[in-house]
Amino acid sequence: MVPLPFRPRSAEERLALAGVLATGPARVALIDDDGWAASALRVAGKVPVWRSGDATRAATTLDALGLPGLERGAADATLGADGRLRGRARPGSAGLRTVDGPLVTILICTYQRKDLLQQAIASSLGQSWPCEIVVVNDGSTDGTREVLDRLAEQVGLRVLHQANAGKPGALNAGIAAARGEAILVLDDDDLLLPGAVEVLARALFARPEAAAVYGDTVLFDGRSGQPMKVRPGLRLPPSAVARALLAQVPFATGSVLVRTSAQRRAGSYDLRLARGEDMDMFLRWSRVGELVGLPVPVFLCRKHGGARGKVGARFKKTDRDADTRFLAYAQQPFLERWRAERLAADRCTSHAWALGLHLRGLEAEARDELARWTGPHSLQEAWVRQQAGVTSKLDPTREALVVIDDGPVGALEVLLEEEAAGRALWISLRVPREPLGTLQLHWPGHYARQARLRGWVQHSGPVHVRRTSDPTWRPPATVSAAL
Repeated sequence: MVPLPFRPRSAEERLALAGVLATGPARVALIDDDGWAASALRVAGKVPVWRSGDATRAATTLDALGLPGLERGAADATLGADGRLRGRARPGSAGLRTVDGPLVTILICTYQRKDLLQQAIASSLGQSWPCEIVVVNDGSTDGTREVLDRLAEQVGLRVLHQANAGKPGALNAGIAAARGEAILVLDDDDLLLPGAVEVLARALFARPEAAAVYGDTVLFDGRSGQPMKVRPGLRLPPSAVARALLAQVPFATGSVLVRTSAQRRAGSYDLRLARGEDMDMFLRWSRVGELVGLPVPVFLCRKHGGARGKVGARFKKTDRDADTRFLAYAQQPFLERWRAERLAADRCTSHAWALGLHLRGLEAEARDELARWTGPHSLQEAWVRQQAGVTSKLDPTREALVVIDDGPVGALEVLLEEEAAGRALWISLRVPREPLGTLQLHWPGHYARQARLRGWVQHSGPVHVRRTSDPTWRPPATVSAAL
């Protein structure tokens, strides 16, 4: 996770900001923002106008992301502390100035979606970072060829026409043709915010160790265009992302920029996967470099019931047997990855593999993996084993970790990754955090908005207290004794 000085936001706050990005005017005044709203407005092509309060944190955030700074003067509307716009003018965008940088390839694979495709292309053409747009027409018969050939002449698209091979085959053709130093795969029904490539590219090219950088996703209604939900990427340090993605979707495909050299090392997309090809590729990316999160919205994912898959085997996500079909595609490649890597996995990674096997319906293999590790088991291991129906012998937690969670986005996850293992956890939530205790975090414990720690923390052994705002902080001896 790229360290940024703003606090985490609740689901309600994220959705309110997504509404501002979708329907707000070009110039939005801010009051006492810590940089979260300012950076999101810039990525959306709008101008944050500073109105009052201390601008230091907001200016620092924009500078860290390489985005234009705050402006002064007149604004079309003011964003209040409740996330609502006051004095709203007509929706609009001020646009971002074009910048220099290494070429990025935006790769769009399409089949039978000529109308939605043109919107995806328009959002790609509006990027402030130098981009080439490569579109692979995977055998469309609805007039897509004619639309693309016309656009190729008008705006300089690079277009590849091929017989229908399914999405993995189209992706492989596009990657082979890519000239950029990094690649962003955009589905033909989705959209990019105007500053998406710029903010992702600056973060990626500043980190030689990173294979890819990902941002947050706004899910919007395909009919009304209204935001429905904001899905943040994993708020985990890169060392933990590789394990976590074995059991969950870490980020949306269109929100991630991958270094082309890392993509080449990871190999081609698996042609067997009409669904789940992205999850398989995420896993392989994590083996060639770090996957780094950037906690700002960059990508707009359209919610609709369109079909997927190769001709003759197409289905919708809403089909009754969609989950069964997904498992049928996903199981064999995941088994192959597991068998190739299992013996080299440490205890923690092994339990992550077991959870991934369980979630893909591979119960016998999950139990086989867990059988490698005898007790005593930590609370985290016991939780994974419970999901797979395997008993545990708990290791008595002689120590407890009390975390006062008052820090910036990603700070809790980093602290738990470094200090939670083998300890009973008590997390005092001072800032919005969700979800907790599910697949997002594999750290079972007590999570509550708790101001008074004494009496809440029930533990007879040593207690360690930490603050996410200052991980080096240690409490006075009298405070530790009171706990």
